[in-house]
Amino acid sequence: MILAAGLGTRLRPITNAIPKPMVPVCNRPLIGYAVEAFLAADIHEIVVNLHYLPDPIVEFLSATYDCRFEFSMEREILGTGGGIRRVRDFLETGEEFFLVNGDTIQFVRYFDLLDARHGYEAIAALSLRRPPPDDKFTPVYLHEGLITGFGSGTGEALMFAGSHLISSRIFRHFPDREVFGIVDAVYQPLLATETIAGVVEDAPWFDVGTPRRLAGANAGIRELMLAGKVTPPAGSRIDGTSIIDESASVKGFVSRSSIGANSIIEGRVEDSAVWENCRIASGVTLERCIVAHGVELAEPADFRDVLLTPSDGTLVVTPL
Repeated sequence: MILAAGLGTRLRPITNAIPKPMVPVCNRPLIGYAVEAFLAADIHEIVVNLHYLPDPIVEFLSATYDCRFEFSMEREILGTGGGIRRVRDFLETGEEFFLVNGDTIQFVRYFDLLDARHGYEAIAALSLRRPPPDDKFTPVYLHEGLITGFGSGTGEALMFAGSHLISSRIFRHFPDREVFGIVDAVYQPLLATETIAGVVEDAPWFDVGTPRRLAGANAGIRELMLAGKVTPPAGSRIDGTSIIDESASVKGFVSRSSIGANSIIEGRVEDSAVWENCRIASGVTLERCIVAHGVELAEPADFRDVLLTPSDGTLVVTPL
C-alpha cells in the first residue's frame, strides 16, 4: 500500500494545481518511484489511498504500469491507521503487507524487512535511518534489532524512514474509529505485548515535503541516474550531465538539470528542473530553480534559487 492521500500543503503553490504524488522528480512523478520499487521486488498488487485531486494519479498509474491497483478514495483524510483500516478486507487476504509513505523517495530493502519480521516473529518491521544533522524528527529507539519506543526508549535514536512490513494480525489491535495514526494508536500501545522489529537503511532517501527538499531530491536522483543506479523514466535520456525528455527541444545551454516533455530551452539552464510544456527563451538564465508545468519565460531575466509557477496567467516567484 502507498499512502498518497495528503494535501501537500508544504509544497504550495505547486500543489495548488497538481497533487503531490504527481510532482515530477527528474521527469518521473513522485509516486512512480514507490510503484517501481514494488515492481522490482515482484509486488504486483498495490493499494493507493487518495483524497486530494485524485484523478491525475489514477490516470497516470492505470496508463503506465502493468499491475493491479486498488484505489481507496477517502472523503476525509483518515491517517495512516484509518487509511489501512478502510481497506482491511483487501489487505487481510494475505499474511502480511508492505506500507510506504508516498511523499518520499526511498530504496527499501524489502527482503530485509521480511527477514526481520519473520526472524523476530514481530507484528511489524519498520525501516529506520540515521538522521541528517539538525533535522527535526520523532526518535525511534532501536536495541539489538527491536524497537523499544517512539519518542523515548533505550538504544540508538533513529528516524523512521516511512516503510513498514506489517502482519495482517495487526487488525486485531486497531481502535474502533475511522481516523487515527498507526504509530500513536497501534504501535506504541503494542510495545507492551508485541515485538516490533527495525531495519536500519543507509541507502539514499529523499523527503520531498518542501520546495527546497524537492530541489535536493531532483539533484540527488539525477546523480543516481547519471551513475546508472536509477533508471531514467521512459521517454527520457541522459544527455551529458542532464536528464532530458525526448520530446523536449534544447537549443540553448543545459547542465546538471532535468527537462520535461515538450519544453523548449533556448536560454541557459543550470542545476535546475524544468517541467513539462515550458519555454525558456534566449536571454533567460536559470540557476538552482524549479520551473513548474506550463511556465513561459519569454523576456531576458536571471532567476536563481526560486520556484516558478503559473497562476491565472501570471508568474509566481517563490524563494527556495
